[in-house]
Amino acid sequence: MVKTEIITLGGLPGSGKSTVTKLLIQKLNYKYFATGTYARQLAVERGLSLEAFNELVAHDKSIDELIDREQIRIGQEESHYVIDAHLGFFFIPHSFKVLLTVPLAVSALRIWKSSTDTMRQITGDTATTLEEITEKTARRIQNHETRYLEHYNIHVYDARNYDLVIDTEHKAPEEVAAAIIDAYKKWLTL
Repeated sequence: MVKTEIITLGGLPGSGKSTVTKLLIQKLNYKYFATGTYARQLAVERGLSLEAFNELVAHDKSIDELIDREQIRIGQEESHYVIDAHLGFFFIPHSFKVLLTVPLAVSALRIWKSSTDTMRQITGDTATTLEEITEKTARRIQNHETRYLEHYNIHVYDARNYDLVIDTEHKAPEEVAAAIIDAYKKWLTL
């Protein structure tokens, strides 16, 4: 398989995908596409919370297909990209595929701490208690697992789909980005 200079970064909510993506594009001087940002914009355009939007998408594959087409296009036509996407590994199989994991409790706490983020506020990705965020996050993970299995026959969080898996619970984003770049450079030479 021909390798391209594209990193696809998937992972659980709160695992640090967005933060690590920003670090990677700065350090590598790459462009990026973030499906989560795109999905949140679509939710806002439809006047839906992120949770309501995910429920809609679970039953309407055409919305996922909008996002899929852009990933496929980038994989076929572009290089020097970081793709923050749950299905990046699937749509760009010749990319360096990374999965970031984190325990649910840590995921929820990180999301809780970032609840003042403007896009989280706009899309209703907030809650009044940490317990509520934990429940919402668990439902979101289940939505992803069920949706991608039903729509694509893919276990989205299965480590076997990836070239590198990093548990970010006890790692700073800079450490995660450095580990990805190191492994990516080695992968390019293989």
